[in-house]
Amino acid sequence: MGRRNRHYAEIAKRFRRVGAVRLLGMKLAKLRPGRATLTLDARPRHSHPQGIHGGVLAALADTALAMALFTRLPVGAWISTVEMKINFLSPHQRGRLRADARLLRVGKRWAVGEVEIRKASSRGLVAKSLLTYSIRPHGEKP
Repeated sequence: MGRRNRHYAEIAKRFRRVGAVRLLGMKLAKLRPGRATLTLDARPRHSHPQGIHGGVLAALADTALAMALFTRLPVGAWISTVEMKINFLSPHQRGRLRADARLLRVGKRWAVGEVEIRKASSRGLVAKSLLTYSIRPHGEKP
């Protein structure tokens, strides 16, 4: 197993340990340098009468971009979401959603990226998000 594959395996292992990931039922579908794809099978527990709750979509976007960022950081680096904007573009009732995250810029202390959440069956755009993270190197106290 190569260095990148070991790193991605560690990211996937840490992803599965996150309580919110398990609670919401997010799945890590793909990791590439600076990119990540997550899926979520939307069910009644994720919804209100008009469709999937916006907070669920925001959590999916935030988690997807965090996974993309971890592909570009050493194991043990700490990140925090400092800003998030999300546009809810189309309601979604049930079925699989796919969140595709892409880093736009990674610096020493900040990273910015975007996430598109789509209906997996029709590729219809459900939400689009822009996020900023602060980065703290491993061992640096918050």
